[in-house]
Amino acid sequence: MEASAPTRTDARRRRVRLTPLRSVPVGFTGRRAAEGPMTLGQLNILQWLSVAPKHVFATVSGELEVSDGMSVEDMAEIVAALLGRHEGLRTTYVDGARPRQVVPATGVLVLDVCSLGEGRWGAADRPAVAEALVRWLRAKGTPRMADFPVRVAVAVADRRGDGRVIACAAEFSHMAVDHQGLEIVKGEFVEMVRDRSARRLGEPRHQPLDQAGLEATPAARRQAAATLCYWQDQLERMPRHLYSAPGGESSGESLSVELSSVAAAMAVRWVAARTRASRSSIVLAAICAVLAQRTGYQELVFPLLSSNRFERHLSRYVGTLAQGCVATVDVRTGSFDALVKQAWTSVIEACRHGRYDAFERVAVGERIEHERGLCFSYEPLFNSLVAESWSAFNAHVERRLEQVSAALRQTELRWRPVPNFPASVRFSLNQIEGAVRLDLWSADADAVPRAEMESLLLAVERLLVAAAHSDLTPGQVREVIDLAPISRGPNWTLVDSCWVDLAEVQRLLDDALAPATAHLFPSVGGQPLVAYLVATDDVRTPEQAHARCMAALPDHPTALAPRHYVLCEATPHDPADLTAWHAVQSAGTGR
Repeated sequence: MEASAPTRTDARRRRVRLTPLRSVPVGFTGRRAAEGPMTLGQLNILQWLSVAPKHVFATVSGELEVSDGMSVEDMAEIVAALLGRHEGLRTTYVDGARPRQVVPATGVLVLDVCSLGEGRWGAADRPAVAEALVRWLRAKGTPRMADFPVRVAVAVADRRGDGRVIACAAEFSHMAVDHQGLEIVKGEFVEMVRDRSARRLGEPRHQPLDQAGLEATPAARRQAAATLCYWQDQLERMPRHLYSAPGGESSGESLSVELSSVAAAMAVRWVAARTRASRSSIVLAAICAVLAQRTGYQELVFPLLSSNRFERHLSRYVGTLAQGCVATVDVRTGSFDALVKQAWTSVIEACRHGRYDAFERVAVGERIEHERGLCFSYEPLFNSLVAESWSAFNAHVERRLEQVSAALRQTELRWRPVPNFPASVRFSLNQIEGAVRLDLWSADADAVPRAEMESLLLAVERLLVAAAHSDLTPGQVREVIDLAPISRGPNWTLVDSCWVDLAEVQRLLDDALAPATAHLFPSVGGQPLVAYLVATDDVRTPEQAHARCMAALPDHPTALAPRHYVLCEATPHDPADLTAWHAVQSAGTGR
């Protein structure tokens, strides 16, 4: 089956200029005022933001759909109903030794009104205007913990601020909602736009304070403790970066390429009908097969996100529940269908261990990092933002394979710059119905450039389309992917599940231990990554040397800290000659 070249575009929309006009006070009233401990989801975000307060996902934002003829007053009425209905949207937070959430019964939120100026503005302009509103809200920075965790802005088509609303957007602290929580808010907003009688508190529902109470029960605490044991097992095997590739001097540019494939969506439905697996797990299986072929790993251990919305009372919960989890997928399981089923069960198992105290998990991770001599990136390798039901992937699907050839001609690749983030690559499945929209982010466009990103995405599409015809053997999978392994050269070695650049380890030693002389030997007596160095007043023990290497390690992404340190009295004439190092003062792992 031959595909035409995909269309490559960059994402651009009509230029929109917003002029702030006025702020409208929106009073709200809820059912109760209360306070209590934070939920595990809130603690997770609190810990995360304490490390990366300006992370691109510190807030979640999006368009709130409006219809023609809506006024600013209509928007204010709907926002008031949402804040009265959902305690998490009017909660403030108190940090400290015992972090708490505080819910007022009443309050006032400011609704920002911006003007688009004179001109012809209508429904066709809403996506562009909403994007401009989101950018304008994000420019305000992350909401403080003492502020309400939501900001709302509307754009109107006049300069007085009294005209019809063209678009509305909101930004939420991740402490208040995750992406699925945002989708619930957006759905309720639309319902109230269309039906004025829906603009009320409605029936009582499960709130974050209620969730915190459930998480404090003995059964929930036992499950959280078991989850930490699961994390320990996974982190003892997870590589520092799954996609570790040689790169030159980094420009610091991060890039996103999105695959939009109608053909892949058709193929995924057929594979789902055959395997009875979720469509997102089928896409993940294809990603795993492609990454295994490129990286050389046969067992992939990587971070994911768990929605943690498995219980019935959480299906419509407006709050932050999603937390990281770790999955293991063994690509040696056999055919592609077997890989799909294994990926699905692995994700389910990982998500069973996705609710825990983030501060306790960090303590486990830091201990393992110190022992293994690495630092993890917990940025999810794969995140699915699509919602699925059993009927979606178990329904009868009529197969018309000839349609795929025509659909392949519609494949598009769209690229755009994105904010910096701490992982080498990240896949995000944004849509699966009608078209697969798979986003791939590269943290360093020099190490993983646009052409390589496109090749990975198109290999995923090829594999999905080929699997639509029939199950594939491992050999067929490799043939369809048609990508060579990453070329790393003789200066790279595999140590403790991590691909390591020996030259980068030497640079780590030079940076961490200067001005002392230090030299890395790839292997000494069967022990990998052995560092010989000259003892100084500041560094006289392996423990001190290891502490310095660990502190400098984040700036050396393709390195590990040495596995063994040998401290000697003086610098030899030739530090690269192992036999020239004499007068050993101390030696050990430094752990």
